[in-house]
Amino acid sequence: MPVIGIPVKLLTERLEGDLTPDELVQHLQHIGCDVEGFATLRRIKCTRCGNIVEITATMDPPVLCKRCGIDYVQHPELRVDLGENHVIRMELLAVRPDMFDPGGLARTLRGYLEQTTGSPEYDLGAPLAHVWVDPAMATTACPRPAIACAVATNVVLDDDFIKELMNLQENLHWALGRDRKHASIGVYDLAATNGKAFRYRPVGRDELRFVPLGYDPQDPAAAITPQQVLEEHPKGVEFARLLAGFEAYPLLEDSDGVVLSMPPIINSEQTRVTDATTSFFIDVTGTNRRIVSRCLNVLVTSLMELQPGINLHQVGIQYGDEVLHTPDFAPQVMELSVPATAGWTGIPMDAVELVELLNRMGHDVEILDPDTVRVSAPAYRNDLMNPVDLMEDAAIAFGYHNIVPTLVPTMTVGGERPIEGVSGTVRSCITGLGWAEVMTLVLTSEAKCFEALRRPPHQAYVSLAHPISRDQTMLRTSLAPGLLETLTVNGHNKYPQRVFEVGETTELTDTQTGASERRAVGGVVIGERIGATEVRAVAEATLRELGWGIRTQGAELPSYLPGRGAIIFAVKDGLEIQVGELGELHPAVLEAFELKHPAAMFEIDLTTLTGLR
Repeated sequence: MPVIGIPVKLLTERLEGDLTPDELVQHLQHIGCDVEGFATLRRIKCTRCGNIVEITATMDPPVLCKRCGIDYVQHPELRVDLGENHVIRMELLAVRPDMFDPGGLARTLRGYLEQTTGSPEYDLGAPLAHVWVDPAMATTACPRPAIACAVATNVVLDDDFIKELMNLQENLHWALGRDRKHASIGVYDLAATNGKAFRYRPVGRDELRFVPLGYDPQDPAAAITPQQVLEEHPKGVEFARLLAGFEAYPLLEDSDGVVLSMPPIINSEQTRVTDATTSFFIDVTGTNRRIVSRCLNVLVTSLMELQPGINLHQVGIQYGDEVLHTPDFAPQVMELSVPATAGWTGIPMDAVELVELLNRMGHDVEILDPDTVRVSAPAYRNDLMNPVDLMEDAAIAFGYHNIVPTLVPTMTVGGERPIEGVSGTVRSCITGLGWAEVMTLVLTSEAKCFEALRRPPHQAYVSLAHPISRDQTMLRTSLAPGLLETLTVNGHNKYPQRVFEVGETTELTDTQTGASERRAVGGVVIGERIGATEVRAVAEATLRELGWGIRTQGAELPSYLPGRGAIIFAVKDGLEIQVGELGELHPAVLEAFELKHPAAMFEIDLTTLTGLR
């Protein structure tokens, strides 16, 4: 998880009373934050593009601006030291993006500490602007159709506010936008546009030119095409993958043709926010309306927490004949069972007590009857998918540290599974013979499990419907592929090498789950003078430790040299069970696994031998 630094001053001045550092850390941990501690950071500002970065005392100042790419070595006057900032460092809680900044985090703490309860109210003014969305944005040529916008006026900017706004943008890009893939945020100086009418449309790769953020507008060569942005601008190079395969690129402009941004890549220099900016036009664009709407709600409510004097207005979004107004602060309403909440959390409570707990977590709650409440969750909460999430909120408000541990009503005594006892005996035996145990992946591929071993495909192997790579397309039916791959990656080590594994193989069955696991032991030895007799000796010792004798019968097995393979039978009291195979590996198998020395292998099915799984 990314680690962020929340300025202590901005956080504590939004709370009532004085909290000691230890108390602050304790309360943050109680609401689910993973706190690393306090630190002092230096803030470095690029005066060319306004980007602010924070570095620790031991870090050297940056030599390049990550936003505009300016070289501070050549232009040292553009790098300004803004001084130190005392922060509390904590990991981002991905499911709670509403706590990514001092304003949103203070809002949650105020409720938890009962300084304010219930859902906060934010004044939302009538629409001041209108955005027309080109229907072509929903086609395969430029599939990024969703947009949500807001207008903020009466904004007062300073370096602290600008830095928190930039941090919140990037953190929301990570948590909700999935690194801008599903949502990206733009904040612009409203006064640099006509302020009323905007267009969100696809634009050809070389259809127009604009000056991207950080480029000098006085430079005649600063105005570049969208394609050049992807090829030349630092942010374009970083995020060009998001537009790969697009026939046209997204563009946000006003009705006079002033370019605001090329989402999700870069804003224009003409609409850049400066210290003199007093009004924002804010947009979130992406692939899904719900994501961009929720992202906008989180952003603008946090801004209003950071600066309560901001006036927020809606923007009309026109999709064909449909007009939406964003942001939309309509609450998410769910009904919650009081007995179920008490049962799931282990906290005795009635409806009144549940209302008090949920009020502390920022919800408005209405009692419908003694067993049911109706919860209106604020629009900035992105993590509430079903009533269980509200139960978790109630438990957090009560405090996990306040829940009294109790023993379960039914006591049982654990014991070792019989197959694990057998496996332990096998491990002790083979390690006692000087072999090294390995643990390999249960995922393999048909190419390794069948083709490389010269074996016909297993009649009931389990294949993956959506494999993550061509090397992991099935569950193994033999331990051999993993053992031989282990030798492949250890080719630089001293020979001979002797490795074994005790592990699961899998096959399709008619059971309720559709598949069954079988426990097996396999081993392979490689070196200059290696033969089948060594692996037979290990197989014999293993069976003897389990109370069985051994008989081997020569057989033409595809993985082994002709005349050098055998089937293993376990023998006891006149009973014979076929349990495995052994032999000297065929040269084609050695070549498939890039092995340069002779090798011998054995494998025994312990489930067949013992009847245990």
